[in-house]
Amino acid sequence: MRKTNPALLSLFFLLTACQGTESEKPTEAKEELSLLEIYEDGNETILDDNYRNYYEIFVYSYADSNGDKIGDLNGITEKLDCIKESGYTGIWLTPIFKSTTYHKYDAVDYFQIDPTFGTMEDLKALVKKAHSLDIKVILDGVFNHTSLYNRWYESAVLAHNKYLKGQTLSEEETKFNTLYKFYDSEEEARASGHKYYQAGANPYYYEGNFDRAMPEFNFDSEFTYELVQSVIDFYMAPEIGIDGFRLDAVKYYYLGENDKNVQVLTRIEEMMRENNPNAYGVGECWDSNTTIEKYYQSELDSFFYFPSAGSDGYIAISVNNKEKLKGNYYRGSKDLEAKCQNGIPAPFLNNHDMARLSYSTLPDLQKFVFALLGMSKGTTFHYYGDDIGMVSTNLPSGDYKDSSYRTHYYWDDDTHESECQNVPNAVNQPQIMPCYKTQREDPSSMLSYITAINKLRNIYPFIARGTLVDGNEAEESANNSSKQKILTLTKRYEEKDYKVMINFSDTDEASCDITGYKPLAGLKIQCDDTIKFESNTLTLSPHSIALLKTE
Repeated sequence: MRKTNPALLSLFFLLTACQGTESEKPTEAKEELSLLEIYEDGNETILDDNYRNYYEIFVYSYADSNGDKIGDLNGITEKLDCIKESGYTGIWLTPIFKSTTYHKYDAVDYFQIDPTFGTMEDLKALVKKAHSLDIKVILDGVFNHTSLYNRWYESAVLAHNKYLKGQTLSEEETKFNTLYKFYDSEEEARASGHKYYQAGANPYYYEGNFDRAMPEFNFDSEFTYELVQSVIDFYMAPEIGIDGFRLDAVKYYYLGENDKNVQVLTRIEEMMRENNPNAYGVGECWDSNTTIEKYYQSELDSFFYFPSAGSDGYIAISVNNKEKLKGNYYRGSKDLEAKCQNGIPAPFLNNHDMARLSYSTLPDLQKFVFALLGMSKGTTFHYYGDDIGMVSTNLPSGDYKDSSYRTHYYWDDDTHESECQNVPNAVNQPQIMPCYKTQREDPSSMLSYITAINKLRNIYPFIARGTLVDGNEAEESANNSSKQKILTLTKRYEEKDYKVMINFSDTDEASCDITGYKPLAGLKIQCDDTIKFESNTLTLSPHSIALLKTE
C-alpha cells in the first residue's frame, strides 16, 4: 500500500555530513534505515514567510575558525551547510556587538562587531551565505540597557552633571541628558521600586535591573528611540541585510508597566517593517501565557512561549507519565494558538538562560519531546546543542550557572575538537551524548531525528501553519487515558484537514481507525520501529507519529 518517494528517502537518511572533503560526502540512503517514511506529496520547499525552524547560536561557544577556542562569525559561516542540512531555515545569533563580557548582553558599541567574534565584513559574509541557503538571520537586539562603558552612557553622565549644576546644555547634551533612567536622589531611586546604583562619585543614581554594569535606557525620551532606530537601520540596510531581531528582555523597557512596554514594541516593530516589510521580530517576554497574550497587541510577529519550555512546561509534563498525561499537550497546544492571537507562536524547550532539558538516561524520550515541539504551530526555536542532545554541565552541588548551559558545541573534528573549553566558570563534565561527527554517521541518532522533524516541517506547511480544529475526537483522545494511547490532532490549513497521530506510550504499539484519511508521512524514534497502514487501520510503534490528509 505504501508509495515511497526514493528521492526523499535519500534526503532523510542522515549520514549527511557538511559539504567538505571526500570522506564527508553523504552516504547513499537505504530505505530500511530511514527514520522517516514518506508516502506521497513529499517535496521540501521552503515557503518565503516567517514560519521557520530557528536555531539559536550562542556565538561564543558554537564554532571556532581561528584556533583561539572562542566561537566566532566565520566559524558559523563554515557550519551553515550543516545547519541547512539539519533542516533549519533561520538562525538567531546571541549578541555580537562590542562588549566587555563573554555573553555580550551589555553593548559597549552597537556599531562594532566584538573583535573576539570577527569583523563587520565577517557578518556580511555570514548573512550572504545564509541567504544563499534560504536561511534567515536575526540578531539579538538588547535595547533595554547598554554597558556602563558605552560612550552613550559616558555622554549622558557628562550631560547630567552639567544639568545638575545649572549649566547651559547644547542640543546634543540635552538629548543625552534624557537617554538613561537617572534619579537625582537616593530617595527618588528607592521610590522607583527598581534596582539602582550610584553613578560613580556623582550625587545621583541610575536604574540597573540586571547588573551594576548595565544602566537602563529611558523610553520616555525620543532620543532613545532615535538611537534604537539607528541600530536597526544599520543592520537591516542592504549592505548587511539581516532579517530582523530577537528583542531581549522586553518587560524591562518599563519594568512592571506592560501597557507601556507594548507601546515601545509597537514602535520597534514599525522600525523593522520600514526597513523590510517581511522582517521578523520575536520578543523575550518571560512570563505567563496571559501576559504574553497582552504583548501580542504590539503586532510584533512572535513572543517566545515560555509555558512550553523547561521541565515544567506543558510539553515535558505531557510525557512524564506515559500516555496518561497526553491531554496536557493537547490543551497546551490550544492555549499556544489562542494566546498568540493573529501572531506567529514561538514555542521552544530551552535557551541560553535555562538549564538544558535533558533525558540523558532516556534518549528516546529526549527525542520525543522535540517531536512534540516540532508538531506545534508557529516558528520553533532550538538552542544550539539540542540537535545532538547536549546537557548542562552541573556544579558539584547540583546547581547550575549560566555558563553551564553555554558550553562548547561538540563537533569533534580536526578543527574544532576542543574549542571553547574556556567558557568562564564552566565545569567540565564527561560528554554524555555523542558528538556531531559520530551522530551524523548514526541514522537513529538525535541529530538524525532532529533533522527528520525539521524536514517534516519544511515539507508539510500545515504542521507549522495549520490551526487546531476543536472537536469531540480530539477531546476524547486527549482525555481518555485508560483506553487510548494515541492522541489525534486535526489541523486545518488552506481549507483542508490534516491529522497528526501521536502514540504517547513509551512501551506499547497502538492502533486506530483512519477511515477517510490517507497517509502522508511517518516519524519513528528508531530506524527499526514500525508504522503500518493496513486497510483503514494505523498502527504506531511507541512514541511514533503519523501525518494524514483527507482522501
